Amino acid sequence: ELTVTQLKATTHYWFEIRAWTKVGAGPAKTATIQSGVEPVLPHPPTNLALSNIEAFSVVLQFTPGFDGNSSITKWKVEAQTARNVTWFTVCEISDPDAETLTVTGLMPFTQYRLRLSATNVVGTSQPSESTKDFQTIQARPMHPPFNVTVRAMSATQLRVRWIPLQQTEWFGNPRGYNITYRQLESDTRVQAKSVMIEDHTANSHVLEGLEEWTVYDVVMSACNDVGCSKHSTVATERTREAVPSYGPLDVQANATSSTTIVVRWGEVPKQHRNGQIDGFKVFYAATNRGGQVLHKTISNNASFTTTLTELKKFVVYHIQVLAFTRLGDGALSTPPVRVQTFEDTPGAPSNVSFPDVSFSTARIIWDVPDDPNGEILAYQVTYSLNGSANLNYSREFPPSDRTYRATQLLAERYYIFSVTAQTRLGWGKTASALVYTTNNRERPQPPSMPQISRSQVQAHQITFSWTPGRDGFAPLRYYTVQMRENDGPWSLLPERVDPALTSYTATNFKPYTTYQFRIQATNDLGPSAFSRESIVVRTLPAAPSSGVGGLKVVPITTTSVRVQWNALETAMWNGDAATGGYRILYQQLADFPTALQATPKTDVMGINVNNVVLSDLQQDRNYEIVVLPFNSQGPGPASPPVAVYVGEAVPTGEPRAVDAAPISSTEVRLRWKPPKQSMQNGDLLGYKIFYLVIDSPQKLEEGRKWEEEIEVVSATATSHSLVFLDKFTEYRIQLLAFNPAGDGPRSAPITVKTLQGLPSAPLNLRFEEITMQSLKVSWDPPRFPNGEILGYLVTYETTEENEKFSKQVKQKVSGTTLKVQNLEEEVTYTFTVRAQTIEYGPAVSENVTTGPQEGSPVAPRDLILTKTLSSVEMHWINGPSGRGPILGYYIEAKKRERGEPSFIYDSRWETIEQTNSGTIQDFTVSYQILLPSTAYTFRVIAYNRYGISFPAYSKDSILTPSKLHLEYGYLQHKPFYRQTWFMVSLAATSIVIIIMVIAVLCVKSKSYKYKQEAQKTLEESMAMSIDERQELALELYRSRHGVGTGTLNSVGTLNRGALGTLGKKSSNRPPTSLQLGKSPPRPSPASVAYHSDEESLKCYDENPDDSSVTEKPSEVSSSEASQHSESENESVRSDPHSFVNHYANVNDSLRQSWKKQKPVRNYSSYTDSEPEGSAVMSLNGGQIIVNNMARSRAPLPGFSSFV
Repeated sequence: ELTVTQLKATTHYWFEIRAWTKVGAGPAKTATIQSGVEPVLPHPPTNLALSNIEAFSVVLQFTPGFDGNSSITKWKVEAQTARNVTWFTVCEISDPDAETLTVTGLMPFTQYRLRLSATNVVGTSQPSESTKDFQTIQARPMHPPFNVTVRAMSATQLRVRWIPLQQTEWFGNPRGYNITYRQLESDTRVQAKSVMIEDHTANSHVLEGLEEWTVYDVVMSACNDVGCSKHSTVATERTREAVPSYGPLDVQANATSSTTIVVRWGEVPKQHRNGQIDGFKVFYAATNRGGQVLHKTISNNASFTTTLTELKKFVVYHIQVLAFTRLGDGALSTPPVRVQTFEDTPGAPSNVSFPDVSFSTARIIWDVPDDPNGEILAYQVTYSLNGSANLNYSREFPPSDRTYRATQLLAERYYIFSVTAQTRLGWGKTASALVYTTNNRERPQPPSMPQISRSQVQAHQITFSWTPGRDGFAPLRYYTVQMRENDGPWSLLPERVDPALTSYTATNFKPYTTYQFRIQATNDLGPSAFSRESIVVRTLPAAPSSGVGGLKVVPITTTSVRVQWNALETAMWNGDAATGGYRILYQQLADFPTALQATPKTDVMGINVNNVVLSDLQQDRNYEIVVLPFNSQGPGPASPPVAVYVGEAVPTGEPRAVDAAPISSTEVRLRWKPPKQSMQNGDLLGYKIFYLVIDSPQKLEEGRKWEEEIEVVSATATSHSLVFLDKFTEYRIQLLAFNPAGDGPRSAPITVKTLQGLPSAPLNLRFEEITMQSLKVSWDPPRFPNGEILGYLVTYETTEENEKFSKQVKQKVSGTTLKVQNLEEEVTYTFTVRAQTIEYGPAVSENVTTGPQEGSPVAPRDLILTKTLSSVEMHWINGPSGRGPILGYYIEAKKRERGEPSFIYDSRWETIEQTNSGTIQDFTVSYQILLPSTAYTFRVIAYNRYGISFPAYSKDSILTPSKLHLEYGYLQHKPFYRQTWFMVSLAATSIVIIIMVIAVLCVKSKSYKYKQEAQKTLEESMAMSIDERQELALELYRSRHGVGTGTLNSVGTLNRGALGTLGKKSSNRPPTSLQLGKSPPRPSPASVAYHSDEESLKCYDENPDDSSVTEKPSEVSSSEASQHSESENESVRSDPHSFVNHYANVNDSLRQSWKKQKPVRNYSSYTDSEPEGSAVMSLNGGQIIVNNMARSRAPLPGFSSFV
């Protein structure tokens, strides 16, 4: 920098700066300044425009603002993307006079919004208004996949692994990954093969159908819609070893004798060796009689010839050769080589027998030798006495004759016959047979039971012996052996046993299996019966007979693997499962591997064990593993070896502390920690993020489901933003870490919900019930609510401006319908509806015109009004109904200014009635719904389901009557409840009801007063002593039951246990009189003594207030249950304050006689002998004495006088 001084004030200066080298000056930079004017912040640029949008750049045009009295030192371009809502600096450009900038540093296939700010010596201006959103075009992916590794899985499979590209590295719509592979050692003319992986989040693929034991080069590239990235670095791997897929070439075979053949062969083609050739096997079989296939092994890969010996003579053999590796036998050579051994002398004729024998003749028959060893030219038969050296007879026969009858034999003698065949090379072996000349031949007797000793029993063979039975004068030809396994059916052994033998060894038995045997002898006449069965014997245990299956090896750490296999069934252990176990042999793979028997091994005991962990293996090595079963008898067959790469294993731990937080309505920020170091099992390649919608306000189509989406991030990342998510949607998120060996376990799922966003526009905006001045607008909720819908904003205005009634109306509603009133007639309106969450979203807009719609009825005509006393009657003629039937009518009225004959209206039309009963032509409007003293005009509008008709107007206006006229005129039409007769009847009925209520209340009040006084009297009565009460009770009893002035003599006894009630019981307070369980029985008339009149008058109560009438105080009962018994009605009569007692207590002189009575303490006995209900009444001295029966109470004399 340089400080320039001595400038003139208020002068414009222009500065130029150049750089110089020894070659000369470079381009100049210029700037201007005005001295003496203090610089200020520049103004932001305006009018930003975009052009030439490329993948990595865009041209930005703008109008510079005020420079702040100083040159613009740099322009700063900031950008905002969908992934990054904050503004960030894209580039800074120093060009003071620029009006166009080329903005670089953009990412392809990304949506941007730019803004620009200017900087001078003072500082940076405010940013400009942002540009419109734009998207850069696509480009090839940023780079190929990283960390491409290849591992052999089998002899024909390679697994390729890589780090997938992140979302921002694709630079376009991803197509997937391209894997190209070719054989390294093949001819360059062989085309390389490619495979396309369409899943752009995949990180592994298995190449199949490869050549065995072949080295492959593998390269990868990432591809999008534009093209593919550069190739990755080359990864090389050899497929696993396998058995040869082709036999040796140039196989030749030559017979060297009648029993030997020399076989020669060449190399196996190199591409078919599939590993290290360990040796060869020569397979050969005779073509005739289904000969058994035999083979000879040459355990040397350098030997290419061998000699087959002990062959059958003059037999055609098929010969094939194969190569084998340590993994097994390869393919046989093709085609088979045919060669025939040389001719030789024949073998002995077969099946010699004597079907016909007598004392002097014997007929012999025979078959062709089993080994003819050439063409049979003749047969020779000789015979002689057995044991004699002299030959009796000899004769030759042509090859077609195979029978001869010998005659002139001696009776009952043994002869020996011999049969020999001849070929070109001479006579062959002789077959000899004995015959006994007799006429009494028969079938042989069965042999003895086979004898078996324990020492003759082995795991796979059993030896048994027997004693022959009588031969039936016909020498035995062979024995037949049958066996039975595990108590199953009998089966025949295919081999015939020589009749000269008495023991036999049977082979090919199963270990640890029970067997039984029986024998049958056969002579010329046929077989004998079978011998008795032998004892049941069990073969010895043996080593396992089969190898394990399902062998798999899985790396679990970088130095250990888990070996898994399918355990053998118990039957496979051949009787020795108790000592069974599995032996795991393992060794490192090399180009020249050693025999597996010399490798390390691990034994695990137990026949049900199916896995073991091999640890402490060397890293970055391929191992080969074999499992074989064993027991105490020995090892079983080994499984095919399985190879595994040790040094990489899938992570065993999941990402930790996974947390998710919503940033916006479409973005969620994830944070996590890597798995524990001990669980990573090598270097991580990255993380996979799985996210799935579990709750969305958006409904899916029928039959569709939300699909889980995947994003891949690098291994160094511990946070990531998921963008372009659905708004206000709940997601389930899981992470896993992966390395070259594969994917680790997923983390525990977490859920997060994006924030609310703006809703989309409502759907299906529609209009219903459209009239001349109103309508109902309806709509459906948005397809994407993106939050909780709080309500809707409905805005409507006239489509065309009109000075009289143009205005915009906004109304908030919570539902999805709105009834709009007071619209102008036949005017087009524009309605817009917006849904609200955090703010109002985009609008849906539709136009509608008030009035008739397409399909509406035609207007009614000839509307006539008729004025009556209380209403207006309307009549009209209907027009056509339109597309649908008329559903009803709108009856509308409008007020007119009074005094104006020219129909100038001062109000809007009002709907006063709406009918829905279909087509009508008459309607009545009552004055009650109209204003009085007001002029109205009317109109009628028909409607159907499509809309309304044009109105039919009345020609005349109707003036409604005044209020006073309405009230009086209405009298003639009053309902019954407004009539005078109804009012009078209602008033009279009300008065009667009121009087009755008052009377009832008075009676109730008086009764309550009497009861209060009775309670007071009872309390005074209870205050007397016991003796006084007893005396009072007796006096009372006498007064009730005496006649005249006599004394009462009772015949019965008083029952203490049953007391009646004398006083009436109140339900709200204690009883006001003493209670007796039962009224005393009435004495018979004979027991009553009569006294003078004075004494009889003493029976009156002296105390008029005493309400207690008691027989005996000790018999008073307090039971409330007894108060409602038989005496309740009687107690009413003895209310102490009734008018009965009032008359009973008038005479004072009688009151004095009450106290003079002597109490009688003991009652006499009496019986209820008289019928109930009878009474004796007598007139004595002017007084009435009433004598009632038992259980009744006589009224007092005062009451009688009153009556």
